[in-house]
Amino acid sequence: HCDNVFSKTQFTFLMNKDDSKDEELCNEMEEALQMYENALVESKGPYLLGEDFTIADLHLLPFIQRLVITLKHWKTYELPTEKFPKLVKWVQSCL
Repeated sequence: HCDNVFSKTQFTFLMNKDDSKDEELCNEMEEALQMYENALVESKGPYLLGEDFTIADLHLLPFIQRLVITLKHWKTYELPTEKFPKLVKWVQSCL
C-alpha cells in the first residue's frame, strides 16, 4: 500500500500544477492515509503493530516525513489532526 498506493497519491498531489485539481488529489491522498490511521487504531499501540517500533514503522516513516516536509512547503498542507489523530501522534513518536 505504501509503495504502490499512498506514495503515488502523495506524489501526484505534490506535482500537480492545476490548482483546480488540488482538492480532489488531496482527498485521494487522505483516503490512502486512512489505512494507516485505521492500523494505528486497531493496533492499540503507539506504533503500527502495537507497543513496539517495527520494520513496518521504519518502512512508512520516510514516506510520511516526505509528506510532512514537502507538502507543507509546496502546498501549505499539514496532516489534519482532526482526521488523523493517531497518525499525527505516530509521527511525533517516531521522530
